[in-house]
Amino acid sequence: MNLHQKQVLNSPVKLSSHGDILWLRDSAGIFVFHPRRQKYWLLAGLEGDLWDWFVLGHPLNLITERFALMTHTSKDMARQGVMRFVQYMVQEEIWVEAS
Repeated sequence: MNLHQKQVLNSPVKLSSHGDILWLRDSAGIFVFHPRRQKYWLLAGLEGDLWDWFVLGHPLNLITERFALMTHTSKDMARQGVMRFVQYMVQEEIWVEAS
């Protein structure tokens, strides 16, 4: 992990749903729909848990600890997994950095 990645992981980043995003939680998971792009996603299992933890405002260190426990990995590996999820959500324009 390079210095920039460490700074990003340790910096407080606030994310919110993109303004066009609609989402619904049901027994299957979280259904996310982007009307402008006519694209949808179903976040189930661990992805659904990650969504819930972020939406509920849990701190990154707690999310990382839970992810590590659920995946039986080290905290470093868990943090990388959590960050991959966040990067994917931003790349797909589901989440944006809040100002």
